[in-house]
Amino acid sequence: MSAAYATATPVWTIWVAFVLAAPLFEEIFFRGFLFKGLESSFMGPIGAVFATAGLWAVIHIQYDAYEIATILCLGLLLGAARVFTGSLLVPLGLHAFANLVATTEAAVLGRQFLT
Repeated sequence: MSAAYATATPVWTIWVAFVLAAPLFEEIFFRGFLFKGLESSFMGPIGAVFATAGLWAVIHIQYDAYEIATILCLGLLLGAARVFTGSLLVPLGLHAFANLVATTEAAVLGRQFLT
């Protein structure tokens, strides 16, 4: 994340990509399309939560094992939010917030904001 942030030109593009575009695409695909298909299969909602969280963690292969485990846990939370609320908006908002925190952390550590 820090390397991606440090090489982004202009910097605002990484904010748009990580805080808006990535959560929107990933939530529509994983907790929207994929979740609904798996939920209606033999897996049911709990299986769909675990499957989508696992697949979502796997696509983040650029990170180390600790970060992937953290992403898996976040995926379980996002899936649970999808089940309990019946809405895609709650996991989308939580995902965007998590990415906002991560992007802010990268900016603070790199001491480079929107310049």
